[in-house]
Amino acid sequence: MNSIEKYPKISLAFLPTPLEYARNLTKLLKGPRIFIKHDNCTGLAFGGNKTRKLEYILADALDKKADVIITIGGLQSNWARQTAAAARKIGLKVILVLNGNKPEEYQGNLLLDSMLGCDIRFKPYTDEDEQKEEAGETPITGEIAEEVKRNGQIPYIIPLGGCNSLGNLGYISAIKEIKSQSEEKDIHFDYIVSAVGTGGTQAGMELGLRLYPMDTKSYGISISRHIKPKSQEIADLCNQTVKDFELECGTFSPQEITINYDYIGEGYAIPTIDGIKAIHTLAQTEGIILDPVYTGKAMAGMIDLIIKGFFKKNEQVIFLHTGGEIANFAYHKDVLIERK
Repeated sequence: MNSIEKYPKISLAFLPTPLEYARNLTKLLKGPRIFIKHDNCTGLAFGGNKTRKLEYILADALDKKADVIITIGGLQSNWARQTAAAARKIGLKVILVLNGNKPEEYQGNLLLDSMLGCDIRFKPYTDEDEQKEEAGETPITGEIAEEVKRNGQIPYIIPLGGCNSLGNLGYISAIKEIKSQSEEKDIHFDYIVSAVGTGGTQAGMELGLRLYPMDTKSYGISISRHIKPKSQEIADLCNQTVKDFELECGTFSPQEITINYDYIGEGYAIPTIDGIKAIHTLAQTEGIILDPVYTGKAMAGMIDLIIKGFFKKNEQVIFLHTGGEIANFAYHKDVLIERK
């Protein structure tokens, strides 16, 4: 069975999100034709790609009678902010375990987390612990879940980024949406380019492109280093989703997943010079704001690949804007380019 309509979800996002032709950026780069898929416009607390995933994940939380949502993220986690807003919207409490020490000043996403009334726990943790959480182990959130139970409440733990089978349904649905928009515009898209962090968004898109084929390739640009190849993690996540929901789209191998690691810079949440330039370029050509952690790096990669001729002049490319603009306020010293 390939239909995802039968799986319960709650309405959190403003859908469909716009698919906009970036005329000025296309002209500046002399092709290919570039379109922006505005998943930064999903609504909820400044929007972002995670809201699509939360529609399915939180439906499951409600079904399980949960009282408290527990999840992890970085100090400027877009995921944490969207999860907090979604949980608040449906009347649930939120505990966020953020990777790091408590800062002197709350800015960007962290400021919004506080405004949303989250129980914020600051706790440095390792990449290995984070990966265990994604695998269903709970070295970070387990003790907190037991604390919630002792208080007579029901906890619901969500892995970083909503990176699980339920979360994948959000971007399977997004591909169905993009296919409908491509048919309405009578445009064939050759690539969908996106930033890759946990890999859940690309996993959903890879599945969607099998279930709703339109001869379009997903091209991921990594924004952080990983313990094992992200293509392997994404293939594993796709295969787990196929198994969990009995999807008729075959199995996935790492060789079928395209991830570019050339634009990471020094590491996760560390802005790059080219990423900052890309933010300014899109702002000044299209009036669209990117962020220094995810979309800025991905746009820098796409621009460089266009200049190098990887994306051809006669092609149509979608750039998936996953949101996160609010992080600019936390990185204001990094994103500012002085003008003489």
